[in-house]
Amino acid sequence: MLIKKTINYKLFRREMKVLFIENAGHKTAGAFRSLVSLAIMLKKHGVEAHVALPKTADGVSLLEENHIPFIQLQSCAYSRMMLAEPSLIEQIKMPVKDLILKFSARKIAKYLKDNQIDIVHDNTSVSYIGMYAAKYAKVKHVWHIREFMEEDFNRRFWRRTAYLQLMNKSDAIVAVSQAVYDKYKDEIDNNKFSLIYNGIDIEKFLNTDREIFKSNPISVLCVGRISPGKGQELLIRAAGRLKTEYDKSITLNLAGSYQETQYNQILDLARSYGIEKYVNLLGQCDDMSEVYSRNDVFCMASKCEAFGRVTIEAMLAGCAALGSNSGGTAEILTTETGLTFCPNDEADLAKKLNYIIENQSLMKVKAKNGQEFAMKNFTSKKNAEEIYHLYCKLLDNCEEKTN
Repeated sequence: MLIKKTINYKLFRREMKVLFIENAGHKTAGAFRSLVSLAIMLKKHGVEAHVALPKTADGVSLLEENHIPFIQLQSCAYSRMMLAEPSLIEQIKMPVKDLILKFSARKIAKYLKDNQIDIVHDNTSVSYIGMYAAKYAKVKHVWHIREFMEEDFNRRFWRRTAYLQLMNKSDAIVAVSQAVYDKYKDEIDNNKFSLIYNGIDIEKFLNTDREIFKSNPISVLCVGRISPGKGQELLIRAAGRLKTEYDKSITLNLAGSYQETQYNQILDLARSYGIEKYVNLLGQCDDMSEVYSRNDVFCMASKCEAFGRVTIEAMLAGCAALGSNSGGTAEILTTETGLTFCPNDEADLAKKLNYIIENQSLMKVKAKNGQEFAMKNFTSKKNAEEIYHLYCKLLDNCEEKTN
């Protein structure tokens, strides 16, 4: 006879308190935006979220706007992340930073005790000061893995084996996608390892009334700071092929921060294909919901995205979605919800762009399916509930009953 177990979560003895550790704090970064969204939603479960982040973080305004208490320590920025082929100087710096971080962790441990923090939650896999602080203060620790490292950032962990051993000492480890989970599942204790998708603020991005493909040429949006890993150059080369091989054009909008040299490189590349008048660099955009509403297609051109927060946002906004068939993007975009292309293949990307232009009615159906899929599976409410239940288990604040 099958015995089904259900878990009933009881009210916590007092307001639960969690300190998130953020190693960057950039207000446009997906990991930080996910943290802020989670902190806001956890309030509804009676959880008081605090945040520790570097002094250089520009996302402090988001914390202040949402009345989230925070502390700033520059050592929060120290990480075990280094280039795949690090320089000698970088290798020398790593053990020095490690010593400074362990010392600074005691400052955070004092904050934990002074504020009666119950759980420390490191927001990314490269941040680890929270692990030592939790150990010093003798509180529970959660580690969030939001990146692949080698595949998406061309980075690796310093002393990888030792670092994964440290990660396994955490009380719980969370992956943001099945792809991330699969990469680490053979190296992380599966009893502690779980998959919890990021959550998106649906009300902020949802647009059920808009109609796409009303302009000619159609507009394609790519979001992310200008960098090789984000695939903007790949998309421009594909747009160039679209013109030369299919005699079709698209308006290409690139939303994301850039340096002047990158700006010139992008325009020079577009100019070499004769499509510079169709390429717009929008820079950093604060109102992304408005940007999504002005585009027909969203393209996730990244080499290998761990999750793809902006893909979900664009789908909620009603955009037809196109993305690299890799990482977390492949879990979001199915034959029903969007379109995928072979990773780093400009010819296949051009082919798929041509397909979209020639099959606009079908892509409208896929866009609507994608919107419904995003609404059902990637809400901030669902994400917060799953994280809260994880916290309750760690604090033994639940009871199991057999039915």
